[in-house]
Amino acid sequence: MKFPAVLLFSGLLVVPGLRSETVTITGFVTSAASRSDFEVNAISIRCGNQTDTTSYAGKRSLIHGCPQKTPYLGEQVRISGSFNKKNGDLAAEEIDFAEPAHGRVTGSAVIDALSVAKPTAPAGPLMVRADGYNILITSKALIVWDAPLHSLGDVKAGDWIEYDGERRADGTVVAEKVRLSPELIRQGEEKLRAKEDFDPSTVPPSAKQSAVSRAFVGINPKRFPPYNDPAMQARIDEIGEKLVPAFQRELPATDPAKIDFRFQLIDTKLFRDAMTLASGVILVPRQVVERMQNDSQLATVLADNIACALERQAYRSLPAARTLTAGQIGADAAGIFVPGAGLIAPALGIGGSKAIEARQEKQSGRVSLSLLHDAGYDIDQAPIAWWLLASKQPKPISEIPLPERAANLYRVLGEVWNNPDASQSH
Repeated sequence: MKFPAVLLFSGLLVVPGLRSETVTITGFVTSAASRSDFEVNAISIRCGNQTDTTSYAGKRSLIHGCPQKTPYLGEQVRISGSFNKKNGDLAAEEIDFAEPAHGRVTGSAVIDALSVAKPTAPAGPLMVRADGYNILITSKALIVWDAPLHSLGDVKAGDWIEYDGERRADGTVVAEKVRLSPELIRQGEEKLRAKEDFDPSTVPPSAKQSAVSRAFVGINPKRFPPYNDPAMQARIDEIGEKLVPAFQRELPATDPAKIDFRFQLIDTKLFRDAMTLASGVILVPRQVVERMQNDSQLATVLADNIACALERQAYRSLPAARTLTAGQIGADAAGIFVPGAGLIAPALGIGGSKAIEARQEKQSGRVSLSLLHDAGYDIDQAPIAWWLLASKQPKPISEIPLPERAANLYRVLGEVWNNPDASQSH
């Protein structure tokens, strides 16, 4: 069963026709200590003999009482019951866990790791990690090769994959169609990197951008002076460097694909996120650092922005500033190709800048979990970071409705990382 998306990010909804104290919440398990002690959307759930619980274990089943097993973080669920405003908990009358997600998945991304050793035979199989998924490529897949790649044995981290396949219940994507390409940095991207490259530590303290300028030309990252806090700066440098994936660290400085990641503290309340530039400069507001409760949450923000650079989102989203016509696609083709994969705009679906930005945000979120995992950080803290940053002023999570960005990460945690069927090959 799939739950209505309209309910997904809600906190509490009064069900029409029922008493006012009866509510329905739809969201994700955000904490779970036992089968009778768990939270959904940060709301404590009470269950017992009065509760009807529906779950899936190969088939839909109904029991009376609490769930038979401890729910897992990110599991999608809908709960109806009586909400106690004083205690902030919900006495569940009905608990309905969603069927594990599966279905078709498509995308285009950099391969950030090989999930298993290279195949001994040219035909595979090979498991790669890309786009936040484990993607299994077998001899049954239709594969298009871009030179110098000719077999699965040639594939390495840093290459690109365009894929179309079925996602299994364990989160693995079994590819049916694949295009594999080497990393290529085109002239247009080189120009964009050069344009956005600068040393943020040299921006004068008096630098600022007027509101009029921001309204007409957007935010100018070169107008944010650095924030002077050596200890805080050293902290983001250390965390950021740990998050850069091995394939990038191992590239020589002379390789065009090498991204020169640099992290710089700034002082601004204009946005509650870091800012990624194509050059590898990542500007981090000190207000964001101060709101994070631990290193794993801070690492989440940095990992998301590192993922934006790895996926070359600044370059790939250039057409998003306008609606593309057939003539513009032809004229601008040199600037919007992903290596070997064709035009990125049609691949993403030309739906305007908002649609492309939403897709990119989901992608960087998925990829950030892989980077966090590899660097030894707690991936379960990732959605909490964006939850804490969702309000303009610092507030406890219990006072902030579950934001879409956090919900997306809970979904990925549940579908790919934490569910009992999830692959252990991460």
